[in-house]
Amino acid sequence: MKYLTATLTLVSITLVILYQVDTVHSHVRYTVQQAQKDLFDFLMTKSEKIPHRKPQLKTYKYINCGDPKKELANLTSLVLGPDPLVFPGALYVEFAVKIHTLVDTPLKAEVVLEKKVGDSWLKIPCIGFIGSCEYDDVCEFLSLITECPQPFVDAGVPCKCPFQKGVYKLPKTEFDVEIPIFPPGDYHGKVNLTRNDQSVACVELFTTFD
Repeated sequence: MKYLTATLTLVSITLVILYQVDTVHSHVRYTVQQAQKDLFDFLMTKSEKIPHRKPQLKTYKYINCGDPKKELANLTSLVLGPDPLVFPGALYVEFAVKIHTLVDTPLKAEVVLEKKVGDSWLKIPCIGFIGSCEYDDVCEFLSLITECPQPFVDAGVPCKCPFQKGVYKLPKTEFDVEIPIFPPGDYHGKVNLTRNDQSVACVELFTTFD
């Protein structure tokens, strides 16, 4: 997507970098857009349905997949809109995340992205830096952001490390998705964040595009 503790980092990666690429250096912006196109082209080769219109997000749900007693952060709410959500087009995001203690570098992220093909789940490879990828230090990745988007600033939501202890809420905010990311189908994504082998957060997202 032109695509958090798990959510704060996940939202930071997907929303700040992928949806707000104008705030990063031009060569990074080009890399993101090219990676998105390559990902879409790859998924089209695995799609059973050929889209006859812009892809729409039909359903989604998320779960915290870690142990809430041990993790350093938890996603408490996530709302996406409008309904239907059409790519390319406007994306409305609202979320809340609770961080129990300071989270700083090194912040490792393991991302798994899968597409359902028949009765099986196909693991989508890491294309560019989108897909099933490992990031040795998300903090280093987020440091590419030259400035946080104004809605994050207004809401007091950080988009770079360190993430201080507290509850962060982003009210309904619009981001522009310039190109389609996912062809029709069912998708599963999982983000697992760790710091020095300590579980920071784990979030799974299930979506259906039509």
